[in-house]
Amino acid sequence: MKQINKIIITLILSISTTLSFAKGVNVEEPYVREVPPGQMISASFMTLKNDTDKEIALIKASSDVAKTVELHEHVHEDGMMKMRQIPKIVIPANGITPLKPGGYHIMLIGLQRKIKAGDKVNLNLEFDNGDKKTITATVKKVMMGMKMGGMKKGMKMGAMNGMKKMSNDTSHLNPMPNLMRVFKKMPEKLNLSKEQTEALAKGIKERSPKIKELFASLKKNESKIMKAALSGAPIAEIDQLADNIMQDRLAIMKGKTGCRESTKKILDEKQFKTMIELYRANMMPKAKKMNETQAKMAMIKHTNPMPNLMLVIKKMSDKLDLSTDQAAKLKAWGDERGPIMAKQYKAIIKLEKNILEAGLNNEPVDKIYQLADAITMERIKVIRGKLFCRDKMKSILNADQFKKVIELYKANFLSH
Repeated sequence: MKQINKIIITLILSISTTLSFAKGVNVEEPYVREVPPGQMISASFMTLKNDTDKEIALIKASSDVAKTVELHEHVHEDGMMKMRQIPKIVIPANGITPLKPGGYHIMLIGLQRKIKAGDKVNLNLEFDNGDKKTITATVKKVMMGMKMGGMKKGMKMGAMNGMKKMSNDTSHLNPMPNLMRVFKKMPEKLNLSKEQTEALAKGIKERSPKIKELFASLKKNESKIMKAALSGAPIAEIDQLADNIMQDRLAIMKGKTGCRESTKKILDEKQFKTMIELYRANMMPKAKKMNETQAKMAMIKHTNPMPNLMLVIKKMSDKLDLSTDQAAKLKAWGDERGPIMAKQYKAIIKLEKNILEAGLNNEPVDKIYQLADAITMERIKVIRGKLFCRDKMKSILNADQFKKVIELYKANFLSH
């Protein structure tokens, strides 16, 4: 009997030891974000689950789909949300660490092939305890925007003051309807109770600083991409800045959608319908009267933050000392690319009108997010098209001529 007991104890210890060795980091629901053709950067998200009693960190990742793979996080820095590379991602003992949009993630830089929804991507993960895992992530079409939580504490800004200080021309920054303008301008027409008024005011106070912060971040990132393009920055740097811009834009639309849903919960059906009617009648963005050239320029500026270097060719070619061959090549290039870019600009404007109507017509959140993704894809196409145009121009002009193009653009066409 003693011998049997010893055998049983030995077996139990053996099984226990085997199980302890089997413990480690489990990877759940890994996926890679789909990106449009030509974009060279994507990201991977997943949940890392640590089944051990010790902290473990992800320290390295690689994939045959990208030239470079980095660990990244989003952080608040100087009042802005910024993305930065980090040396490791810690998974606490017996805990989980989610990798998600707006938080920790794995950046795939310099994509080696096109990736579309449904494709499979292999990722190699290395941990500081020596473990290595190869996982397969599915490519998905997902929102790039960040969640609207995590307001920065200590921001001193009342709801109405914050809204007054925002730019009046937010259509460039966000195509969603700003329904809180109705509450701000004509609350008496909504027949609100005291509780409803307080709830709406509280919502504005909580959300306004974050929206204002995202608007500021978007403007700052658009300024950065303009400067980067004019300074000759490589595609990878432009792609990274474009990704930051799209995250800001999607976060704004996501926040505005959340605002609409919160407002619907506070108001009754009749009040919400009245708010929509008042917005349509009094707050809808009005088209400015412009001549054809002004209208084209406004559309280009609205749809993309990249420099339009062809303006210099069209308006000031006499200052570039072009040869006949160069002039012919630039004209042919402009004639070829002009209609393509114009079509993309119009697609963005149309999609923005659709998302405005979807917001006002009480379309479901998923429909709005689909439209937001579609706008993102078109905007990235425009940015890449402008970058392609810049590099094509460099191939036609000599170094001094191209330098002159940049100088003339900065002096005559760059908005300050």
